[in-house]
This record gives sequence, structure tokens and C-alpha cells, in this order.
Amino acid sequence: MVTTMTEPKRPRRGSRSLRQILSATVLATAALTTWAACSTKPTEIVAGVTTQLQVPKYLKTVGIAVQLGGRLVFCEAYPVYDGSVTLPSTIGVVPAEGDSPTEPVTVQILGFRTEQSQFANDCIANIPDVGDDEDGDGTPEVMVVRRRRLPYDPDRIVYLPMPLRESCAEVRCGDDETCLGGVCEPADVDPATLEDYDDSFVFGNTNTCFDPSRCLPEQALVPALLEDEAKCTYRVPWPMDAPAPTPGDMNVRIVYDTFGTEILDLDPIEGFIMPDPQDPLLIQLAPNMCEGVVKKGRMLAIQAAPLCPAKRPLQPICDGALSAIVQAQNAVVGGGQESLCTQASLLVPTESALYVLMDRSQSMSEFYGPDGLNVAINTPLENPIAKETRVGLSPLPATSCDAENQFATNLLVPFGKVDAVRAPIGSFLGDPMLQADAPLHLEAAMAGGYAALGALTDEDGGSLFNRRALVIVGNRDFEPGCGLGASTEYAAPEQLAADALANQGIYTYVVTLDAPNGAPMVGDPVGQGTLIANAGGTTLFDDINNEGDGAFAVQEIMNDLGSCLYDAPPQGTFKDDLVPAGASLSYLNPVTLQRTDVPKNDACVEGATVSGWNQEGPNEPVRICGQACDDLRGMLNDVALTYALLGKPAPQMPVQVTAPCLGSTSL
Repeated sequence: MVTTMTEPKRPRRGSRSLRQILSATVLATAALTTWAACSTKPTEIVAGVTTQLQVPKYLKTVGIAVQLGGRLVFCEAYPVYDGSVTLPSTIGVVPAEGDSPTEPVTVQILGFRTEQSQFANDCIANIPDVGDDEDGDGTPEVMVVRRRRLPYDPDRIVYLPMPLRESCAEVRCGDDETCLGGVCEPADVDPATLEDYDDSFVFGNTNTCFDPSRCLPEQALVPALLEDEAKCTYRVPWPMDAPAPTPGDMNVRIVYDTFGTEILDLDPIEGFIMPDPQDPLLIQLAPNMCEGVVKKGRMLAIQAAPLCPAKRPLQPICDGALSAIVQAQNAVVGGGQESLCTQASLLVPTESALYVLMDRSQSMSEFYGPDGLNVAINTPLENPIAKETRVGLSPLPATSCDAENQFATNLLVPFGKVDAVRAPIGSFLGDPMLQADAPLHLEAAMAGGYAALGALTDEDGGSLFNRRALVIVGNRDFEPGCGLGASTEYAAPEQLAADALANQGIYTYVVTLDAPNGAPMVGDPVGQGTLIANAGGTTLFDDINNEGDGAFAVQEIMNDLGSCLYDAPPQGTFKDDLVPAGASLSYLNPVTLQRTDVPKNDACVEGATVSGWNQEGPNEPVRICGQACDDLRGMLNDVALTYALLGKPAPQMPVQVTAPCLGSTSL
């Protein structure tokens, strides 16, 4: 959750006092009594602890410490049982006689990775030996979950909200900071900005409490569609023939990378806002949430329901509903992995490479221009799974059977990451000026494409790719055109594809599109395309006989290239830079919120058909094999299809490690 302050080097054995953990803290005790100065009204700070999330299973104890100036005036520990802990709803702090009301009060909620049964008695935290942390590989034994500092406001009982947020899980802030919405902010708060205490801010037994069963029922939740990535704005789908929701009637739930869910408040720092009062279906995550959660890849899904006014920060969830929220989280976690803890780092797909050969002849006229294939090709490139794929493009036909070198070294769109190539590919697809039909000379183009892919190196200058692939897109004859008697002789296209797969590991995809305006098909592109695709290790995308295959072909190809092989987790994530043997890999369907856990299988190596995942050695890639890989790709395709029908790119669907809760020694 949120980080501790700068942590000193751990002792080898024994215990440390809280002053060694939290700088400027002095161990002391003081009665919480009423301030006896010349005040006619009570002066008090009431801290309210609220949360929707399960306690991370690596935490064994939660502690609360209240500091007045340099004196510790309250210290209590609360044990964690099965991912839950009972914390006081409120903590009232009043000045003792002789105290200065201007001294700052600091309220801190602490998380301990080990049991702290004596913490409440002597404020001493027992810190076990977890090894040398000099190289920064260790994990903090004590974490500040929430910290707020403020002076008293004379003659006022102010309410200090202390919500525990999933957005701040594992965020490390400085000594005078706390985490708000995943971003470190100053811990100081002006009491003048706080409300006077009221029971309705804390206890969910009034008619103003928030009822998730009415405002966010599962059957009414819909995925919110990304509208502006930079601003983190989303649009909630709504039937065109249905009455528009009332402005302000919108509630939002997100799913984090820990698979925990949280209902967001209408809050410009830690929740969401409605940027346009006249547009009730547009929502925007608060800037802190956008920077600290979304852009760090920590949000798996966002859902909304426009049924009742948005939840406010000082609106507690109704009594009894919190248990239902925890049950919903368990349903999301699923998979029978209740003893596991999800690590924050996501697996990054290993780089892939794709070379597109697309016919630019008059026969393809309906597929270029503003009504062409821009959406079918460019939208999939916006899918986060395509981020690590390098794409190049050249137009067919080849000028002659001697054009191999042109396709190998002089691509119209040179290989680049998708963010760099989307614009030139879009320009290529949007240009309606086509050339006259001519023989494709397909063998020369394919040979050049395989040569270009074979010569390509990965970002580290090596040859480690998840998959390298050539895709041929056209709607006319794929028959050999450079056979016997041609100036340059090649094997048939299907033989070239088979050789590229066998000798270079390069796959070949073929997409056959319909002839324009019902014109007769030239040759047999389906039959010949099937031969080429099958020889190249894939199956044909046949939009002629199966309408829609062409529209989703690039998306499915991107899913093939962006899944099932992942770079090793960053060094230091796991002990000895090896994913623990008892770990699982997990991913979430952002539409159904169904979690899938992939089991470990040591037999999962390159080319294996067994189901499961494996990492063959320290700092080696993580691989998913067999049926588990097929299931992942099937889910990616299903989600991509759902979003494509809505005209939107698919959301992030990361795969991440789930490791046993063995404390910091497992990391």
C-alpha cells in the first residue's frame, strides 16, 4: 500500500522501536483528555477510518499511531485474519491540559508484514531479519498506509477522513507525504477545509448512506469506453432510444491490478468527476488517478451505472453492503487461489514483428479511402496488446520477379512500434489513388518480406521475438507468377511460407477480401490463400465466405503476436530473479470480470503443447503453452470483438504474476 518514510538499514535480529521506523517520533504516553484552556466549545480532531478493500494478505497486523507534535499519544495494533481486519471507525484526539492547540497532530495507519502482538503495549515493532537490503532488493516490513497532519482548530470538532484506498497500494512517499489517488502529496491538511464531525460521515445506518445494490447492481454495470487517453475520460454506452440519464446520476467502479474492486467517489483527487454538466454519460478519472493508476497500468477495468447520484467522499456505504463488496472482490479473484497475493508488476509482452503486404490495385478500390479498412487495421493497432509489436508495410503488386530486394530493404512504412506507424499506415489506407491491376509477382514480395523479418533485430540487438509474421491482404489471384520461365525463379508461395516457418520461425497469415461491387473473383484466392496460410502455420481469414473475418483479422493477428511470451519481470521483483515455483499467472476479462489463473508446468517450453506456464531460468522470458495459451488468445479475441463492435480499441488486458503469501522473503 502506501510507502513508509525513508527506511534505515534493518538490524540482523531483534526489534526496533517505532522511533527507528518513523523519524521524529518520541515514545511517550498521554491521556486523551479535554483541552482545559479558555475555550467554551470542544476542540477535537475525529479521524474516520473507512475502506472497501481487503487487507493485502501479506500484511499480518495493522497499527494506528497518533502523534502530537513530538509525542506519541496513541498506539494500537489490530491483527489481520483471512484478509480482513477490524479497525476503529473513529479515533478522537483532543488536547490535553497544557498542550498548545497549534501543535500539529499526525495520524498514521501502519501496515506490518509480521504479527505485532506487543505493539499496543510498548509501541515497539518487532522486525525480523529479512536479509541485507543494501542493494534495494528488500521489501519494507512497515508501510505507512495513510498519513495526515494538521493543527487543532479551536472550538471545532473537525472530521478527518482517513480512507484506505487500493490506488495507494505499494506507493512509496516521502517523510512528510501521503498517497492520494496513487500520487504522493503533502501530508498536511488545513483544518479549515474540513467539515464539522457528523455521525453520518462514518456510520452507514442513516438514510444518506450509499447503497451499492441500488446504485451499482451487477446487472446494470457496463464497461466504460476510453474516449481520451491523455485525460482519462470515458464514455458510458447508452441505448440511443432510451431516455438520457439525469446529469450527476453516475457511479463508477474500477478493478485494480490486484483484482480488487473499489467504488469511486465523486472526488477531484481520488475519484472521478463529471467534466461536462450537460453530458451525463462522460466521466473523467481524477488527475491523480489518471497518473497514479491508469498510466501505470494498475487499472484492469472500469464500469459504470447511471442509476442514482454519484457517491460522495463523506457518504459511507450502507451497513451490510461492505461484506457484499468483499464477496464481489472474491468473485473477481476467483480461481481457488485465495492463498495467493498478486504482485504489482505486470508482465510485458515480448517484442514481435509484423510485415504487411497489401494489394493496392484497382480491384481493392472499396478498401481504400475514408470508407476503407482504416478502422479494421488502425483500430487494432491502438490495442494495448500491440504496443510491443513492430510493424512494417509494403504495397503489392511487386513490379517484377526481380523486386525481392525492394521488399527486403525499401519498405513503404519501415518497421516501427505501432505508435510510430499508425499515422503513415492510416495515410496509406486513406489514399484512394490506386494503380492499375497487374500480376502480383507474389513470390518476390514474400521472399523480400521474409528476408526483412529475418534480418530484423530486437531492441537489445538480438533475435528474441515472441513471433515474426508476414500477412498478405488481397482479393484476387494468389497463384504463382514467378515460376519456370520467369527472370527470377521461386518456389510456389505455399512452399516459401513452409520454408520460412521451418527455417526462420516466421509465420504467414493470409486475408482474402471480397471482389468489388459483386464483380467475378479473379482466380481462386480462397483456395490458394488457404494453402499459403496452412503452410505458414496459420489458418486463412476468409472474408469472402465468412463476412467479418477480414474486419477482425488484424486484431486476431495482433493478439497472436502480443500474447503467450513475456519478458522476464524486472530484476529484483523476485528472489534470485526467478518467478517462485508456487506462483500462478493470472489475467482478467475486462468485460465479464472473470479471472483466469494459469498453473505452473515445467514442461512448458518453446514448441510444447502442454498447458500451463513456465520460466526456464533467472531473467528468462515467461511462456504460456498449449490450451492455456489458446484460452488467453480466445479471451483477447472475444474482448476485441466486443469493443470493435462499439468502434473502440480493446482495453488493457495484462497478464501478471500471482505469488504465494510468504512475506517479504518470497520476493
